[in-house]
Amino acid sequence: MGAVIGIVGGSGGVGASSFAAVLAVVAGRSLLVDLDAASGGVDVVLGIEALPGVRWSGLQVGGGRLDPHELFERLPRWATASVLAADARELDPDAVRQVLVTARAEGTVVVDLPRAACAERAAALLHCDVVVVLARADVSGLVGAHAIAASLPDIPLGMVTRRDCVSGADAAELVGCSLLGELPGLRSPWALDAARPPRTHVRVAAGVLRGLGAAQFAPAA
Repeated sequence: MGAVIGIVGGSGGVGASSFAAVLAVVAGRSLLVDLDAASGGVDVVLGIEALPGVRWSGLQVGGGRLDPHELFERLPRWATASVLAADARELDPDAVRQVLVTARAEGTVVVDLPRAACAERAAALLHCDVVVVLARADVSGLVGAHAIAASLPDIPLGMVTRRDCVSGADAAELVGCSLLGELPGLRSPWALDAARPPRTHVRVAAGVLRGLGAAQFAPAA
């Protein structure tokens, strides 16, 4: 049974979707589930929007049981990860539940969560084993991350920071999360390459996966 890992940005533009994608690839056999419908689709972020395969609008879950292997194989891929991209403004919470329950039987599930509370986010959080908050380590970024963390239910919570004026340890303490790793500071837009993901992202993602179920994930405040 695979883990379900939620990723959420403490504010916009911190690269939460990109980190979620790298985490899914590092996990191996995995499904990247895009629930952030307002972001324009994670397939666009990854440059695979032209690849054939099912997106949320074409996924039929009502009235039947999803087969986990078939689910993985019907979706477009980014390296080793199958990708279920959001191409609709609203997603059915029951469909989200069915996908997560089914997919974890086949591999690791990484969920790109929306920052705003909504029915589909609430459905996903019921099945997340851990949630990772990715935050910019400056005052405004940490204020946003604290608000996100406070809005989450009582599930294990960790934090990855983008380096800035506040140290990673202090940032995690301010938000009330365990520090899982630090990524380079934000820079001009860059394209993700599935064959050569950024080494720092890979290292931090590997640390998150190693820490699953360990004490480094603190309970949500």
